[in-house]
Amino acid sequence: MASTTATKFAHLQIPLEDVLKATNNFHQDNIIGQGGFGPAYKGQLLQSGKLIKIAALRLDGKQGEGGGGGTYVQFWTEISMLSDLKHTNLVTFIGFCDEKNEKIIITTYAPNGSLLKHLKSPNLTWTQRLKICVGVARVLSYLHYDKARGYGVMHLNINSASILLDENLEAKLSGFKVSIKQSLERMDRVTLSDAIGTIGYMDPEIEKTRGVTHKSDVYSFGVVLFELLCGREAFIRLETNRHLVPLARKHVKEDTLRDVIPPDLWNQIWSPQSLMLYYNAAYSCTREERTHRPTMEYILQHLEKALELQLRRENMGKNLENMKIRLDDINSATHNYSVPYRLGYSDYFAWFIAGVDHSDKETPSLIEEYECDLPKRHNNVVIKQFLPKYAEDAEEFFFTELEMLARVKHHNIVNLKGFCVEGSKMMLVIENASNGSLQHAFRHEEVMRILTWEKRLKICIDIAHVLNFLHFEMEDNKVVIHGNIRSTNIGLDENWGANVDEFERAVFLPPNQDGMYRETFVYEKYYADPEYVKNSMINRESDVYSFGVVLFEVLCGRKANHPNFLNESDEGLARVAIQRYYTITLADIIDPLLRAKMMKRVTFSIGDRLTRFVKLHTIVWQKLKTNVQQ
Repeated sequence: MASTTATKFAHLQIPLEDVLKATNNFHQDNIIGQGGFGPAYKGQLLQSGKLIKIAALRLDGKQGEGGGGGTYVQFWTEISMLSDLKHTNLVTFIGFCDEKNEKIIITTYAPNGSLLKHLKSPNLTWTQRLKICVGVARVLSYLHYDKARGYGVMHLNINSASILLDENLEAKLSGFKVSIKQSLERMDRVTLSDAIGTIGYMDPEIEKTRGVTHKSDVYSFGVVLFELLCGREAFIRLETNRHLVPLARKHVKEDTLRDVIPPDLWNQIWSPQSLMLYYNAAYSCTREERTHRPTMEYILQHLEKALELQLRRENMGKNLENMKIRLDDINSATHNYSVPYRLGYSDYFAWFIAGVDHSDKETPSLIEEYECDLPKRHNNVVIKQFLPKYAEDAEEFFFTELEMLARVKHHNIVNLKGFCVEGSKMMLVIENASNGSLQHAFRHEEVMRILTWEKRLKICIDIAHVLNFLHFEMEDNKVVIHGNIRSTNIGLDENWGANVDEFERAVFLPPNQDGMYRETFVYEKYYADPEYVKNSMINRESDVYSFGVVLFEVLCGRKANHPNFLNESDEGLARVAIQRYYTITLADIIDPLLRAKMMKRVTFSIGDRLTRFVKLHTIVWQKLKTNVQQ
């Protein structure tokens, strides 16, 4: 058998003399690692007229599984595996040496060594760690499921020492000495085996079943995921919590992962959804029972999504680094989000009031000086928290609004002061509307008395300026559809000027397109363009429709879903106003405060303005005329 095996791989044999020359006679200075199978040396080997950097693992016959006999089996197992398998995330096999009792496996040199050496390093960023995980997941998926090969491979010794990093920190899986080939249809079945693996990484079911499956690799990979997240090794003999897995799983279960993630890594996590995908993958991989562990294909999909989210969010966030505010500052400023500082909440958001210190504009920070008149202070800010109830939607909303407020500048658009992304927390710090929202005004008669017809027209003009800017006046012919124009999202400043807010549903239209399809787009019933509700196509006219509803609200002094309107139509003010316009009874629902003043000074000017105001509504609603008649 030995002769047959040697003959099969004879073309890969490298003379011992060449190996000795490449490693300077296995000089101690060239040792790059000392594992359970023997020392590894770096060197330069002349091959086909070119010097290539190599790593030479010199197997020790006295070490490894089963002593000398075990070393023989492991030596040929690795040669067999590496000569057959080809993948960008596998270490590249150069050849072997089997002379004078020397058994040496030669692969390309990975200049950044093993992953084990980098676990605690602050220089290995969170994004790099994610890329490494995706690389290892890809090669494990290849080992387990590659149909073109006709068989699967169980690696059976996945750990941070067997994952090497090249000059670009790309993962290269090594260490196939105890691997097992298996037919694809039998990968789920137990293959009888002695305990295989490394302490801290070993599948706990091996002892129970006295065998292994591809899910043994899944468990070990989950351990590596936790190592990279927590910045520590899987097993530390002298630590109180010697084993990482039970510690990490406990913190996932109790939602206290921040306690075991190094602060420098924690601050690099830009996507809460990405973090959740990652730790859920690690948690599910390390389940006690094999049947409850996912496949590598499933894990790969989730890790690729986690990386995609991190990269997308990171690219945006790095450009706004100077606006980032620490979570501890926000917690302190809102007294941990206590009720006296809460302005309101919904399924997706909660709003809090706080003070902001502008003494250093380069690094904004929140302060804790609060007075009873806090809502009236001009240096107050609003903290908008994006709630994790619908995690994926909340994150999309947060980064959409962050991007819009950072890029789209207009004096009638709310001003972004800063933001916070830490763990699952996502918050925007925005300018406070000192006179509340337009809808807030509708609920308070004393405010509505202040809002004369002239002031109301000015508010409408301010909103129109913003929409005209978003639709037609942005740089590079960009077009933004706000997608959520309603009176709740119109803030009123100290001079009763309007500031448009709530850009979490806004979209940039693709170039040379008048609209875009948004099937999952969320809309507000009483403001939503019926054509959008019908065909899911959002465009400029969608904003125009919603603006028309706000115009009618301003005219009538009531919100669109006021009970008076719902009594006439379950579609609210929009349908009621149009019906009354055509029956010439619109005046009956105009704000009594406006009607009273008009009765006292009926002038051509006021009458003309009101007529022109109604004509504007006619234009806005013209496209819906057919629907209304029906």
